[in-house]
Amino acid sequence: MMEGNSMAGSGLIVSNEQVQSLSFLDFLRGGIHDWTVSLFDSETGGFRQSAQIGVNIMTSTDVAWMRYAASDPDIGAPDRERFIGYLARAQDPATGMVRHDRGPAGQGHCDGHAFWQTARALGILGGQLKRFPVHLAQVLTPSGLDAWFRGFDWTASGNGNHHEVLGLVPVLAGMNNPEWTDVFYQNIGSQQDDASGCWPQGGAINISRTFAYTALHMAGGRLPRRPEKILCAMLTMQTENGIWDNGMPGFHTMDAIFLLARLPGLINSREKEARDALRLTADRIRDIFAAFQPQLMDNPHKMLAMTHGLGLLQETFPEKFPSSIPFRFDWDRMEFYKHRVIQEAAAS
Repeated sequence: MMEGNSMAGSGLIVSNEQVQSLSFLDFLRGGIHDWTVSLFDSETGGFRQSAQIGVNIMTSTDVAWMRYAASDPDIGAPDRERFIGYLARAQDPATGMVRHDRGPAGQGHCDGHAFWQTARALGILGGQLKRFPVHLAQVLTPSGLDAWFRGFDWTASGNGNHHEVLGLVPVLAGMNNPEWTDVFYQNIGSQQDDASGCWPQGGAINISRTFAYTALHMAGGRLPRRPEKILCAMLTMQTENGIWDNGMPGFHTMDAIFLLARLPGLINSREKEARDALRLTADRIRDIFAAFQPQLMDNPHKMLAMTHGLGLLQETFPEKFPSSIPFRFDWDRMEFYKHRVIQEAAAS
């Protein structure tokens, strides 16, 4: 186990003095490790969200993602095999589905999201899905995939959201069929709003959906249409505090940081404006983290977003956030979603 410096016993991951230190990210890496070890349940092999909310699939997968983002050298601690076993057992024996249970209240996540999280967490830990999810059999052909997309209303007032689409990412990663891949990108692209350049159509901009679909395009070596409008929207939506959430920062902030950190250089547009916006975030983020640290400890899902956001800020401003090992993002790294059971089904 790595040497840590957990402040969890005092209700903090790292001390406020460490937050303001030039070595903040190194302290944070050790603090995240020790804090998450304290959440481990040896009986199940999973991780608790808090004392009030027990072991659940969202927190357990978030732990793997968070430790990976912080470049923890012992991602599987304290018992990698039991951890992998818990994730593997999360698949229903009959259907192969993974269901969210007892996760953070009000998240609104679907089971497709739970499956996507589990596939990636297993990939990070070196494990494999044990069963092919039978609900994915219908989407293994281009026509079946197109019919699946047509089964939802993807507008702002509809019943479809990007969490459902994320459940298809392990198929996207394992599918070696250009026609299928084109159908996938055509369908998520058709949900884009022409006026704002963001997602979804017909309503307020959803930063998380815009991020997810942009990142999926980039994972496939593509760009969404109107990327300059996406940048304009993110710049406009930043608050005076430098974040994109009301109150405690979460995934909207991480998502916007990603878009402003990665898109401008790819399209040679709004680079100075994006950097200035991210500098405001970087200048405020330590104080924001210190102010919300106790609440973040009760919601590891949002702590994951904070960790990823800090990694992206380090990528942009390495001089402001030095560390002995760089943090990582890699949300869009397709290798983590490749599983033999899905590749074999796609090839048959």
